Parts: sequence; structure tokens; C-alpha cells
Amino acid sequence: MSMKVTDTVVMGKRRNIQGWGKYIISIIAIILACFQLYTAFFGQLASMDQRTMHYALVLPLIFLLYPGYKKSPSSKSSLLDWILAGLSFVCTFYMFLMYDDLADRAGVYEDYELWFGIILVILVFEAGRRTLGYILPGFCALFLLFAYFGEYMPGILQHPGLSIPRIIEELYMTTDGLFGMVAGVSATYIYLFILFGAFLSSTGTSTFFNNFAMALSGHRRGGPAKIAVLSSALMGTINGSTSANVATTGAFTIPLMKRIGYKNYFAGAVEAAASSGGQIMPPVMGAAAFIIADTLGISYTKVILAATIPGVLYFVGIWCCLTLQANKLDLKGLPKDELPRLKEVIVQTGYKALPLVIIVALLVMGYNPLFAGCMGILSSILLSFVRKTERLTWRTFFSTLENGSKSALSVAMACLIVGVVIGVMGATGAALRIGDAILSITHGAMFPTLVVTMFITLLLGMGMPTTASYIMASAVATPALIILHCDPLSAHFFVFYYACLSTITPPVCVGAYTAAGLAGASPNKTAFTAVTLALSGFIIPFIFIYSPELLINEGADWMSVILALLTALFGVFMLSVATIGYAYSTINPLMRLLSFASALLLIFPGVITDATGIVLAVCVLFWSKYSTRMNTK
Repeated sequence: MSMKVTDTVVMGKRRNIQGWGKYIISIIAIILACFQLYTAFFGQLASMDQRTMHYALVLPLIFLLYPGYKKSPSSKSSLLDWILAGLSFVCTFYMFLMYDDLADRAGVYEDYELWFGIILVILVFEAGRRTLGYILPGFCALFLLFAYFGEYMPGILQHPGLSIPRIIEELYMTTDGLFGMVAGVSATYIYLFILFGAFLSSTGTSTFFNNFAMALSGHRRGGPAKIAVLSSALMGTINGSTSANVATTGAFTIPLMKRIGYKNYFAGAVEAAASSGGQIMPPVMGAAAFIIADTLGISYTKVILAATIPGVLYFVGIWCCLTLQANKLDLKGLPKDELPRLKEVIVQTGYKALPLVIIVALLVMGYNPLFAGCMGILSSILLSFVRKTERLTWRTFFSTLENGSKSALSVAMACLIVGVVIGVMGATGAALRIGDAILSITHGAMFPTLVVTMFITLLLGMGMPTTASYIMASAVATPALIILHCDPLSAHFFVFYYACLSTITPPVCVGAYTAAGLAGASPNKTAFTAVTLALSGFIIPFIFIYSPELLINEGADWMSVILALLTALFGVFMLSVATIGYAYSTINPLMRLLSFASALLLIFPGVITDATGIVLAVCVLFWSKYSTRMNTK
């Protein structure tokens, strides 16, 4: 009998499990959440123990929740899924139990342990395929081939080659492969903050953000588009995912934008561009931000501080584009009687933002992000008791734990499978070789190296999660930037920015595709428009490479920082003028070109460039104002 359409699932989407399997999955997900909370509150286990226990629970959930093929049943897990879930648990839990003993044996292992490793590596690729699609596992598989066939590699990439036992040992039995630093970040910071986001959603914080954005900007010209910008920036503090951000805020902002006169593709582009910026907006950014802090051995507070000015410039750029577009099309805002009152929103529900305030305060005071995240979760639970109708019950509490675990699976999987790349790069010394190859192409010049790094990151980001894109691009391209004496934090932020922007960069751009689906628009047209709106984001990383003070490094001259910020803000406005082709009135192509030149001169710090940029900007704005007056006479 043929299977009905309603009994099938789309690859990469979780099943809606029914029956007894639902309860087993719920129990595993809640145990995972409790384990993470316990170790966050009372102290982490040893590195390998923390990571292996984390994935001993994550991998079975993936096999049970994600289908193996398109025609898999949507309401139950197959027998094969249960077998794979059991095998993944056994292979991972074995390392949890035996790692200390294996370490004492100094690299001597039994044959069955090698087979455990082979099985787990295969299972990791299968779990990655189910959750992330074929692109990322396929890319990681290329690194396995690179490791094995090293002696046949061309030129600078050639190495002696690793045997299969050596590859498995590196990936399975050390803290440099699958269970390396990136998996450790997933097993600590990333999971906890995703769980924090689940509690904020359960306690209605996302509703507060939406109402706050609507009350603040809904009545202005192009108000719904500005609601999208504000709510996406605020929601980014919760989920740090472009697609999740689009799906959450776009469901109500896109119809509102279309209602007041924005074309469907433009409405989708606004939401996609704003949502991609959610990952670079402090205080809770994309998962990659935690990896930056861990990689560089710096506090997460420094990452937040460094992200502040670039994040502001990014959203100001989108805001200016929307204002100019609304003026150009003479679009109005929403009637005030249809919008919530700002005072009422703040007075009645403003307390819901307190968990975020608490987290930021604790991070600024120097507390560990895990402790800050725990306090954020605890405060969100306590604040739910302010109103009886929003109080967390035992049922909603455990449901939130379960939803948090399920939401963390795809990010956790990305962090696990890229351990293949990190492990192979470390074992073969490929990172420095690839860095040398990049420098040989660019002849050691900074600007061409930055351009090559940008394209590498955008290419690696096609169809991949931001975290995976950042990890691989930073492993491949960051060494070249550091060899050129680029500040390490600036180098990692450079890659991080383009990893985030890859979600809206054609031809494969999951964030833009999600927004296009909600808007009923052409995916490619939506994506190209989103890139246009987010153009400042493609320029900003070059700025903080040449002017690291914008990342507010230690010892930064605050007067220089403020001056650079002011001129950069003016430059972002002129970039919006060039993008939209409108100032006081529509401007011709020559004026748009002068506006673009002015923007670049103003965005890049320097007395001469700033002065020249200001002169050009004044000329463009004066001409536009003069043309407007002449046309109205």
C-alpha cells in the first residue's frame, strides 16, 4: 500500500512522534536538560566526560526525531532508528566510562575500541545528514579523504597520509577530534543559552519584544519594516539563528509590511537582513560567539563589547534604508489605535526583559557565562509567577526543558561533525599549509587576503549553519590573517560576520529562502534585495580590520572610538542613500555613485578620508534638496 503524503516528512524536519515513543524521547530530552543544568549550577565534569555524556544523549534524540529518508513515517521512529540510537549511545557512553583508562594506556587500544570509533564516525555522518542535509557532511567527508590520501595531494597540501586506525584514534579517542573544543562549547555555553531562550519564550518574552517594537516604531513611515528590524534585533538575543528569527518575527511583520505597500520580495528581504543581524547583536549572539571567546581564551564580555559598535552600524544601515524607501514610496505607518501603547507595554510586561538585564549585568561584572545563563533561567522562572495566567506549571516547566533540548540538536550536531575538520587539520598540519596557500595567491597583501577570506567564508556558508561555517572558515582562513599580524579578535570577527551574512547571500541562503516562503516571493529576488539592504554588513568587517578600535579593544582611545563611530554612522547613512537612490528626492546614477564614494570614505576612519567624505555627502544632499525645491515650484 502506498504511503499517504500526510504520513511522510520533509528531510531535516523533526518528526511529531506519537505513542509510547513520544514519552521515551521526552524522558531523554529532559534528562539531557537536567544534566546540563546540574553541571552548569554545580560544576562541569572533566572535559571528555562532559562532552561524551552530552552527545550520548544528543545523538539518540537525533536518530529518533529526524527521519532517515523522505518517506519515513512522521509519527513514529522505525526499528532501524532505534538500533542506530542505541549504537550511538553505547559508542559514546563507552568513551565516557573508559576515557581515563584509555588515556593511561598511552595510545594502546583494543580492536573492539577501534570498531566503536569506526561505528561512531559513521553514525555521526548519518546524524549530520539527517539534521543538516548533505552539504556539511559531504564537506567533512572530503577532509577524511584528504587525511587518508595525503601523499597524493598536490603541492603545499601534500602530507604523508594517515592510516584508518590513526584517523579513528584522532577523531574518537582524543579531545582534538569529534569531542574537541567546539563540541565542548556545545556541551556547555551553547546548550545553556538555547535553554535560556526556551524559557524566555515560555514566559512570553518574545511577545513583549514584538509589542515593544510595534509600540515604538509601528506608527512611523514604513513602520512594519522598522518593527521587523527592532524585533529581529531583540529576538536575536534569544535564539541567535537567522531562520528561527525569520520564522518567529516574520510571521507577523511580513504581512504588515505588505499591507502598507512594500512589495512581497522587499518585505521578505527586510526580515531576512534584520534576522541575520540577530546573530551579531549582543548580549546573546550566535553560538559562534561563544566559540570565539573559548578559542581566544577571552571572556565573553569582551566578545559582547567588541560586537556592540559593528552591530549598531549594521542595524542603523538597514533602518536608514527602510526610512528612505518609505519616503521614496510615500508609505505611511500603522494607525496608532491598532498598536499597543508604549507606556502600557513597559509598565505591564517590561519586567519580562529583566532576565536579559541580569545576564548582561553578571557578564559585565566578570561572572562566568554559565553562571550568568543559570541566573537568567532562574530569574525567568521566578518572574513567571508575577502573573497567575503566565505562571510556569510543572507541565510547562518540563515541556520547556524538552523543547530546549530539541532546539539544541541541530547546533550540537554541527559542532560535533566539524570536529572531523578540526581533528584532521590538527593531525595533518593542514591549517598552516592552507594559510600559506592563501598568502601565495594574494602575495601577502592584506586587502586581497581579506577578499579571499570573505569569499571562502561565504562559500562555506552555503546551506550550512552559521556555527559550522564560522568554524571551518576560521580554521582555513584565519591563520593567514594572523600571519599578516592582524589582531586575532578582529580576524575571528571578520570570519564570523561573513558566516552570519552567508545566510542571506545567494545562491544558497537559508535565511532568505525562509523569508521568501513567508512572503510568497521569489527566493532569488528576496535574497539579492536582502544583500542590498545589508550592504553595510559586507563593508563593516573590513573597517574593523584596519581600525580595531571599533571593536573597543583594551587600551582603546575613547575619543578616537567616538569619532570613528560618528563618521561611520554618517557613512552608513550615505551608503543607504546610494542603495535606495533617494535623499530628499530621487537621485540620479551619478549622485548615487558619489554617495557610495562618500560612504566608503566616511566609514573608513582617517582625517583626510572623513573630510573628503563629508564634502561629497554635503554636495549630494544639497543637490537633492535643491532638486526637490525646484520640482515643487
